[in-house]
Amino acid sequence: MERLITICAMMGLTLGISAIGRAGYVIDADLSDWGVTPFVDWVPDGTADYTQADDVDLYDAENYREKYDFEALYFDDDVQSFYFAAVTSYPLGADRSPEPALVCGDLGIDLDGDFAVSEHGVVTGLEYAVQISWDILGAVLMDPEWSQTVQKEWPDGWQGSPWRARKGPHTVELGSAAIAIEYYPSMEEGTYILEGAISRDIFPVAYDRGHSVALHLTHWCGNDSINLTGTVAVPEPATLLIMGVGAYILRRLRTRGTP
Repeated sequence: MERLITICAMMGLTLGISAIGRAGYVIDADLSDWGVTPFVDWVPDGTADYTQADDVDLYDAENYREKYDFEALYFDDDVQSFYFAAVTSYPLGADRSPEPALVCGDLGIDLDGDFAVSEHGVVTGLEYAVQISWDILGAVLMDPEWSQTVQKEWPDGWQGSPWRARKGPHTVELGSAAIAIEYYPSMEEGTYILEGAISRDIFPVAYDRGHSVALHLTHWCGNDSINLTGTVAVPEPATLLIMGVGAYILRRLRTRGTP
């Protein structure tokens, strides 16, 4: 009987994954598999969360120009990975600018639900970061130390902060994300696309369906930033296993006529 339950549970797991589907993005800085064509169609397919901010000057910044513009930010997930993507005019990658400071910041991630954004774009609650601008490209950090932006300080903090993540005394490097960055000179006045995937296994906590997700991205001056809030769409594999066991037990009880 125990062996039968295990087999049925695994069948339930397989069926659950098949029914939900897998994101299965290719990490190549090409967003066609998201269903996105930048500057033509920003809306992704499937379960992906997104925000589009093309040509939006959030803070009425004196130095806001096209080259500082964040265009869009995306998040999706499957049973194996969390996926993210960004479209921006600002340089991505540590080797993209002759001045190391003049690059995009690192990607901040909140998964425990305390993400908040103040009037001037100052973000709190980012317990994870993916390094996309310097140091070890793709390093996933828990409890990083964040550098602030530099352009404008308001009573609620430095505009558009935080900017860049680094290792501090309490930081844990969890692993590495798969990262692809590509520059497309023919898109608008020149556009960078970032695409990445993080294995769900590296996080110390399991994040199940409906769990909140928030992403933050800015650059050193903070004259523009972009934030995305969404939810995890796919249950953890362990949850699917429990669902399979539960469905099997329920069927058995009904078959036996148990109320």
